[in-house]
Amino acid sequence: MSVQFGGLLALAVAAFAAPLAARLIPGRVVPPVVLEVLAGIAIGPQGLDLVQPTGGVYVLYLLGFGFLLFLAGQEIEVERFRGPTFRLTGASFVASLVLAIPVAFALRSISHGADVRLLALAVTASSLGVMVPVLRDSGEIDTDFGQVVIMAGSVGEFGALLLLTVLFSAQPESTWVQVAYVAALGVAAILGAIGLRRMWQSPWLRRALLATDQSTSQLRVRGGFVILLAFAAIAHEFGVDALLGAFVGGVVLNIADSDDRPTQDRYRDKLFAIGFGFLVPVFFIVTGVRFDLRSLFASTSSLALMPAVLAGILIARALPALIYRRRLGARPALAAGLLQATTLTFPVVVAEVGQSLHLLTPATSAALVGASLLSVLIFPAVALALRPWTTAPPSASTAASAAA
Repeated sequence: MSVQFGGLLALAVAAFAAPLAARLIPGRVVPPVVLEVLAGIAIGPQGLDLVQPTGGVYVLYLLGFGFLLFLAGQEIEVERFRGPTFRLTGASFVASLVLAIPVAFALRSISHGADVRLLALAVTASSLGVMVPVLRDSGEIDTDFGQVVIMAGSVGEFGALLLLTVLFSAQPESTWVQVAYVAALGVAAILGAIGLRRMWQSPWLRRALLATDQSTSQLRVRGGFVILLAFAAIAHEFGVDALLGAFVGGVVLNIADSDDRPTQDRYRDKLFAIGFGFLVPVFFIVTGVRFDLRSLFASTSSLALMPAVLAGILIARALPALIYRRRLGARPALAAGLLQATTLTFPVVVAEVGQSLHLLTPATSAALVGASLLSVLIFPAVALALRPWTTAPPSASTAASAAA
């Protein structure tokens, strides 16, 4: 028991120290999640051996993973999926899928026996959970640039998760049956959003939610966990990855929560506190604990695969952002490409799925995770160096002088 509590203490210390260390780096160009993963490697079995990814630690890891996608789903404005921003970023994602195919074949020439489909998916996804903090901290999340990047991340993460679910389910059914399962999950999400919105707006529930917002009951927060776990369970019953269910649950909650803006903001702040203050850092740290560093350095080819995967991500995911130039300008489009090429959570999922289905070797899985770590370390830092991404509107005096 003492070993277990010692491991939990090491996790807590790492989660506390990582953002402090990130603030000490000049320019704050290194996101805390990178240091969290590196801290996990340091305290894991291949470092100080203070934490083992088993038991309660693994349960917290899964909860953190699900909650990260749950929060990412809440960042999605569904109405934007039918406008010009969606069409623009959707075209970029389709271009990424096309470019990912030759990239995947090139990567397989280095990693013999790896599944081409998994490699292609690994280089096309974005990590909305990493992109959102960068945009939020820079004050760009509500600008046109920020909304384009958010939509690009949403399409990249959701589209890649959807394809992974359809192509590589743990269930033995055919691909078309998996498509039907995903469609059924979509129908359940629509019905759930309509039903929850009506419940949320009912006078008796609104009074109960408002009355407990500042009490020990915290009904609204508990309801959020019910929605998260309900859609994860529904997804599992449909034969779909429960992680996709958690993401969909976040989207549904965002649609259903129709309260006034101050109430919504307080509610979201509470979920952020639970997620980014506790569960999400545990996920990133345990990702480092589970990282197979020895397999990565086992051979020259496995070591060479990591920068090759990083280059593949840059080609497949950043290059299609050139189509944003007409709307954003050349410099912001370049920054948007780097941000949408930032990926961490999805390559971890691909690595786990690939190993469980014996389609990826431990060395290839380690290279995928290592390349994603480098993408989080390098791409946002370069994007931040390209600021300002947006042009401030001219002041009244400047406009008057220009008119004169």
